Amino acid sequence: MTYLTTFLALTARLLQHFLSGWWAIRQKRASSVRKGSLALALGLSFTQACFAAFPERQVTLIVPYPAGGVTDVFARAIAAKLSETWGQTVIVDNKAGGGTLIGTQFVSRAQPDGYTLLLTSYAFTSNPILRKELPYDVNALTPLSMLGTSSNMLVINAGLPYQSLADVLTFSKQNPGALTLASSGNGSSPHIAAELFASETGVQITHVPYKGTAPAMNDVLGGQIIGIFDGPSAMSNVRTGKLRAIAIASRERHPSAPEVPTFNELGIQLVFGSWFGFFMPAGAPDTLQQQLFDALQQAIYDPKVQTTIAKTGLVLQKYSQQDFQQFLKDEAARLKKLTQSRSSQIKVE
Repeated sequence: MTYLTTFLALTARLLQHFLSGWWAIRQKRASSVRKGSLALALGLSFTQACFAAFPERQVTLIVPYPAGGVTDVFARAIAAKLSETWGQTVIVDNKAGGGTLIGTQFVSRAQPDGYTLLLTSYAFTSNPILRKELPYDVNALTPLSMLGTSSNMLVINAGLPYQSLADVLTFSKQNPGALTLASSGNGSSPHIAAELFASETGVQITHVPYKGTAPAMNDVLGGQIIGIFDGPSAMSNVRTGKLRAIAIASRERHPSAPEVPTFNELGIQLVFGSWFGFFMPAGAPDTLQQQLFDALQQAIYDPKVQTTIAKTGLVLQKYSQQDFQQFLKDEAARLKKLTQSRSSQIKVE
């Protein structure tokens, strides 16, 4: 019995020691989990609080075109509404040049904190495809919110004797290279539209790139350049007798310019246009992206802002952020296909 009693006592002490150790480990692990959960919760709360307070200072909206162009018009109307909504100043900073490269590069290098945004257009699609090198990584920018789309329209100085597309083509074929067409920059939608026009009609053009639509249009109005593939916003100058609309590169006549025939109607297969949208530096949390998306959508569809946009003939596109991202992929694929069959015409370098 003595041996048995001793054995049982020893076994009991070992079991007690084992259970005490196991319980201590379990409590330590539970404490760590609780601390980790608390830290995570505090971190999330802090992050959410930071975003909830956004913006706490001035926000800058970069436009990679000069002041006075249609992109600038959109930016200033939307920035004014954002300032009103946020109670913080939203300034428009025009960083033109390099076919939008300067302004786009600036935003790509900014902090992804929501205080630097970009409003740009078709050159964002064309530059990576048509240029050998870019001063920024396309993936350094996140597509945020779609604004809308616009069809390119061929307009010429109203003082010229050409009344129709037939007249323009006759002049161009009799004088190769004499048809000067301005654009808002290399790789811009007016540039691509002009090159496609030349390819479809078999005429030789002279492309003259500018640092934005405003200076390009000024030289068309001044008679230094024959024409430009602008958007329906050019109809304001058409109706005042300064420009003449020749044709529009859309599938159907535009509601803002019902009197202007499509190229298709006139026997030229040409459907092409631009888009406009907002971007921000990549790396921003989803919460901040959603907050910015919601604010932009609210501003875009404000009645006062819509009145300004309607004057340009832009067709608003109420896309989700994911829809906008897919749209950009589709546009890039479409341009790549065009360049593969028209590589000799569509060049920017």
